[in-house]
Amino acid sequence: MKILVISSNLIGDAILSTCVVEHFAKIYPKGKFTFLIGPSAGQIYKNFPATEKIILIKKKKFNFHWLYMYWLCLNKKWDVIIDFRSSLISYFLFNKKKYIFKKNKLLNHIDQLKESFKIKNPLLFIHTNSTEENEANINLYHDYKYIIIFPGGNWIPKIWPSSYYNRLIKLINKNFSNIKFIIVGSLKEKEIYFKEIQKDLSEDIFIDLMGKSLTLTSAYMKRSNLFIGNDSGLMHLSIASDLPSISLFGPTNDKIYGHISSSSFIIRTKENYEYLKKNSIDDAKSYMLSIEPDEILKLIIKEKLL
Repeated sequence: MKILVISSNLIGDAILSTCVVEHFAKIYPKGKFTFLIGPSAGQIYKNFPATEKIILIKKKKFNFHWLYMYWLCLNKKWDVIIDFRSSLISYFLFNKKKYIFKKNKLLNHIDQLKESFKIKNPLLFIHTNSTEENEANINLYHDYKYIIIFPGGNWIPKIWPSSYYNRLIKLINKNFSNIKFIIVGSLKEKEIYFKEIQKDLSEDIFIDLMGKSLTLTSAYMKRSNLFIGNDSGLMHLSIASDLPSISLFGPTNDKIYGHISSSSFIIRTKENYEYLKKNSIDDAKSYMLSIEPDEILKLIIKEKLL
């Protein structure tokens, strides 16, 4: 059985849609999946057991990438098409059945997927391989607790400053012992944030995973104790890796992209999303400054997250 998945290019949306892919893998246990997906997000399916092919799509001028996608899929008969992008090409490919997801910007994204695809218990997933799992097992010791820190993101207004992460780490070290911090993100984000996060702190309390693959990062997350980071694809990766998380929100909508569970906590700015939405946002400025490091520490202590 041939199943085509037309995925979002955004890492976060692609990770959220893994609950749907897992759902269809259970419905069609002999199904073979082909993914049309962006280069960064495509990593998440490399270990998925039912993957037949991952076609990485780079955006081209004048939307020519859509023609390229259509050409690659034209000569196959698909049993099922799952289209997360509401694209036209899914209507012009040979198929027995297709599912078109249309995003609603007013409803929680997971709830939308649940309703659209009739999933009773949507669970995100990231498959890791034995090499990745062995690396995490070797490098993470049982006598330490590990906090994953993600300081980056794709939009400056929603990024909590590196100096605040630095202050938070110092507060955590004063209140807890045997803690190490795993910093995750891209190599570009490492150049921007890493030095300031480490400022005046011992290098041996840090593990640098910046620039590593999403699946290796997930393997470390599965062996860690807590995630702290901005609203982002890495935040969703922590949820998919079953890692307790503290997610920081400001000028993005936690009601749409926040996760509701006993191990997921949201801290947002004093200003709510609607207030920030009404004002003109300066793309070169962080709007996260009203979240203080001690607020996160208090939550960690109250919920006994370490």
